[in-house]
Amino acid sequence: MTGQIALDEDFHVHSTFSDGASTLAENVQAARARGLRTLCLVDHVRRDTAWLPDFVAAVSRYRGQSGMRGQSGMRVLAGVEAKILDGSGTLDVPPGLDGIDLVLIADHRFPAAAGPLHPDEVRAAIEDGGLRPAEAIEQLCEATAAALGCADRQPLLAHLFSVLPKIGLDEAMVSEPLLAHLAKRVIHADAMVEVNEKWSCPSARTVTALARAGVSLVAGSDSHHCRDIGVYRSVRLTADA
Repeated sequence: MTGQIALDEDFHVHSTFSDGASTLAENVQAARARGLRTLCLVDHVRRDTAWLPDFVAAVSRYRGQSGMRGQSGMRVLAGVEAKILDGSGTLDVPPGLDGIDLVLIADHRFPAAAGPLHPDEVRAAIEDGGLRPAEAIEQLCEATAAALGCADRQPLLAHLFSVLPKIGLDEAMVSEPLLAHLAKRVIHADAMVEVNEKWSCPSARTVTALARAGVSLVAGSDSHHCRDIGVYRSVRLTADA
């Protein structure tokens, strides 16, 4: 463990059920080989996703199994990753999440009031003066906070603020009051925040603010290949900072 972030866990691992290159079996084997204590198997979903029952059944085979060489069993969780659709926090998830432990809330698009916008559209609006940077950041934070109440399972904010550089903004522009408000909403929702390896976010400043507020922080590789499971470079640097 580094600071408040345990590095023997990985809460964000993709498989061939969505856009990953490795199977669930390969992911579990790699996580065990690295001595992980917790593994959350996660795949991208949309409202019309039909394979969720098969995913849940496949993950269930690995729950409660004993570890290697007599070690205690690794905790295996099932998660879905869904994007925020709009300013009210609506999530792009299918109905019925039986067997799912965590809903990873992601900012793959910018959650505007009328629906998700491609980051290039938002960047253009900011550059043209039609949207002020402070307004964009406030909208993103409010939509993210609202999404916490739209998850039917325990929420986890995945790669928080990853959309900001895509729209030409910097995470340092998020004000302290906005971070404090978001932290309160996270705690109220009994949610967690992921420190993401792939996108190197949120920043050390954000992580520090969340940690001081009492938010639960977890590490996630966002791996799409089993070789990357539990391998942390940017997460370790953020935690050390």
